[in-house]
Amino acid sequence: MKTIGSTISGTRKLLLPLLIALFSSGIAFLLSRDIPFDVPFLKTAQLRTIDQRFEARGQVDMMDSSKVVIVALDDQSFRALPDEIVFPRSYYAKAIANLYAAGAKVVCVDVVFDGRSPLKGDDSTLAAVLKKYPMTVLAIRNTISTTGRVTVLKSRDYFHNMFIKYDSSIGSVLLPNDPDGVYRRYMPYVDFRTGADSYTQVPSFGFEAVSRYLGLGNRVASDRPAYFKLGDIRIPKYSRSSMLINYPGPAGSFPTYDFWQVLDDSSFQTRDEKDFGLQINAYYPLKESGVFKNKIVLIGAEYPESGDLKPIPFMKNRSDDQSNMAYGVEIHAAAIQTLVDGDFYHTSAAWVDCLEMFLGAFLIALTSFLFKSAKHSRMFLVIFIPLIVTAGVVAASYEAAFALFIRDRLILKIIYPILAYSFSYVAVVVYQFVSERKAKTAIKSLFSRYVDPSVVNQLVGNPDLVRLGGERKELTVLFSDIASFTSVSERLSPDDLVAHLNDYLTSMTEVVFQNSGTLDKYIGDAIIAFWGAPLDVKDHAYRACQTAIEMTRRLDSLHAKWISEGKPLLNFRIGLNSGEMVVGNVGGRDRFDYTVIGDNVNLASRLESANKMYRTRLLMSEYTFELVRDRVYVRELDLIIVKGKTRPVKIYELISDRTDNVTEEKKSLVHIYCTGLAAYRSRRWKEAKDLFEKVLSKDPADYPSEMYLERCMLYEMEPPPDEWNGVFIMQTK
Repeated sequence: MKTIGSTISGTRKLLLPLLIALFSSGIAFLLSRDIPFDVPFLKTAQLRTIDQRFEARGQVDMMDSSKVVIVALDDQSFRALPDEIVFPRSYYAKAIANLYAAGAKVVCVDVVFDGRSPLKGDDSTLAAVLKKYPMTVLAIRNTISTTGRVTVLKSRDYFHNMFIKYDSSIGSVLLPNDPDGVYRRYMPYVDFRTGADSYTQVPSFGFEAVSRYLGLGNRVASDRPAYFKLGDIRIPKYSRSSMLINYPGPAGSFPTYDFWQVLDDSSFQTRDEKDFGLQINAYYPLKESGVFKNKIVLIGAEYPESGDLKPIPFMKNRSDDQSNMAYGVEIHAAAIQTLVDGDFYHTSAAWVDCLEMFLGAFLIALTSFLFKSAKHSRMFLVIFIPLIVTAGVVAASYEAAFALFIRDRLILKIIYPILAYSFSYVAVVVYQFVSERKAKTAIKSLFSRYVDPSVVNQLVGNPDLVRLGGERKELTVLFSDIASFTSVSERLSPDDLVAHLNDYLTSMTEVVFQNSGTLDKYIGDAIIAFWGAPLDVKDHAYRACQTAIEMTRRLDSLHAKWISEGKPLLNFRIGLNSGEMVVGNVGGRDRFDYTVIGDNVNLASRLESANKMYRTRLLMSEYTFELVRDRVYVRELDLIIVKGKTRPVKIYELISDRTDNVTEEKKSLVHIYCTGLAAYRSRRWKEAKDLFEKVLSKDPADYPSEMYLERCMLYEMEPPPDEWNGVFIMQTK
C-alpha cells in the first residue's frame, strides 16, 4: 500500500508540470505556425536569429572555390566605356561572346531588355550572339497577383525581355523578401498564367542557370512535400515555395570583375585607350587566368542608381546598420552557389520543434515544483529559482541551435521555444504565487486562533516553517483547569458567569501567547496549550514553565481586581509534560482543529488532576524536569502511576524560575522536605516523620509534608511489603 501511495503521489507531482509544459509548448507551437493569428514581431525576431547564426558561422572564402563569377555593371565600367549615356546592347553581345570564349559554361544576364534599342543594328547584334550561345540565361520580370500568387508579368509576346524569342533560357529575377525586408529565400520557379485557373511554371533565374550548368536543359524543379528536386539535387524547403540561401558572407564575397574588363579586347577601345592612345586590353589576362573557365558568370548591375540594393543576413561592419546591403546579382550568385555545392540548410520538422518546446518547458516546470516541494517557499526564491532554470534552458537551447546550424546545417527555431519556456516560467510563478497566497491565507485563518499575531506573521512570511499535516514532534503541553468551578458558576447568572470566565481566559491566553505558546483549545473553563509547534521552539519546556509561573502572577492580579469588583475568585491547577506527540489538523473534512494528541498529552491532563490530591497548583513530570532542571526551582512530590498506565513517573512541584528571588527560608523548607522524602523512600519512618513535622512547624499549610507524615505513621504501624518502591497508584483521573 505504501508503494502504491508513493506512486500516486509521484504521479500527482508530475501531472501539474506536465500540464504546464503541454500548455506552454502548445501555445508557442501554434504561434510558430501563425495559429490562430500572425504575430509579426515574433516572426521578425525568429528571422533575426538566422542572421545571427550566419554571423556566428562566419564568412566562407569563395575567391578560389566559387563556381560563380560576377561581371559587374558598376560606376567604374560606366566611366571606362565610351558610350556612357546610351549603353549599347552590342556591349552585352560582346561581353557574352568574350565570356564563352574565356571558358564560361553558362552566362546569365541579370538585365531586362524591355523595348527596342534606339541604336541601329544594336538589337540584331545581341540577337545573333544569343542564337549562337543558347546556354545564355535571360532575365524576365515578375509580379505578385492580388491573390498572392507569384506570376510572370507578360507584355505582348515576351516577358518584358524582347530577346527571349531568340533563346529558350529564361529565368525569373524576382527575389522574395521576408517580413522584416531581408532577402534570405530563393524560389525555384514562378507561375505563368495560361488561363483563368491554369498555370505553368517558369524557372527562377538561378535555377535555370544551374539547370543549364548541369546539362539538364530547360527543366523546372519539381515540387515535393518536403523538398524541391532539380535533376538529382534535393533542395530542402525553407518555406512552401522557397529554399534558404546559404550566403557565404556579406556583399563582395564572390569573385567580381568590371564589365569593361570583359569588353576590353583588341577590337574594343575604352575611353582611356581612345584618349591616351593606349592598348590596355584587360580582357586577355582574365581569359588566360581561367577565372571564367567552367563557371557560371552573372552579368548584373552594381551601381547605387540601379535601385537593386537589398538587405541580406550578413553585415560587413557591425557598427554600420546599412552594411548588410548587397546587389541583386550577388543574391542570385549566392543562391546558385548553394545549389551547385548542394550545401543546404534544413528546417527542423514540426515534431522536433514541438518536442524541443515541450522538453524545455517541462524541465522548467518540474525543477521549479521540485524546488518548491523541498520546502523553499520564500517568494523571492519561488521567482528567482525558476528564472535561473529558465535562463539555463534558454541558453542551452540557444547554443544548441547555433551549434546545429553551423555543424549540421539544421535550422532550429529559437524564439518560439524561448516563448514556450517563458510561458512555462510565468505559469509556474503565477501558480506558485497563487498557491503561496492561498497557503498564507489558510495559515493566517488557521493559526490566528491559536498563536500570537507576531507568530502568525512569521508563519505567513515563511510558510515553510509550518507543516499543515500531522507530524511527530517533541513538545511540551500545559493543561490548566479552574478548581471548584461548579460552585462558582452556581453563584453567578449566566451572563455574569460568561463575562467572568472570559475575563479569566483572555488574561491567561495572553500569557500563553507572550511566551510563544500555541493555544490548543478551551474545554469549558480548561485551557490546553503547547510549545514547539507550529514554530520550532528549542526551549519549549522552559517557556511552558515560564507561562505557568506567569499565569499564577497574573491570577494574583486578577484576584485583586475581582475583590474590588465584588466578584468570586477563581483558582486553577496546571499540569505540564514534555515528550513526543502528534501535532496537526485533526477533525472532519470541513471542520478541524490544530491540536496535539498522544499519551504524553494525556499525562499532562492527569498531572493537572493530581494537583487536587497534593493540594498544589503547578505540577510537572520528570520528562519536563529533565529539560529545565538548571533553569527552574522545584521539589519532587511523588513517584506515581497514573490511571490507565503501568509505568511510574516522578512528579515535581514547580516553585519558581531560577531568576526569581526565592527566600532562604523557602529554600530551607524545601531542603528539609526533600531530606524527609529520601528518608521516607528508605523506610526510615521515624526520621522522615521528624523532618516533615519540622516543615509543618514553620509552614502548617504545606500539605505534601502533612500527607507524607500521615503515610509514615501508617507505615510505622503496618510496614509495606518488601517489594515496595515508594510508588503511589492514582485511582482517579
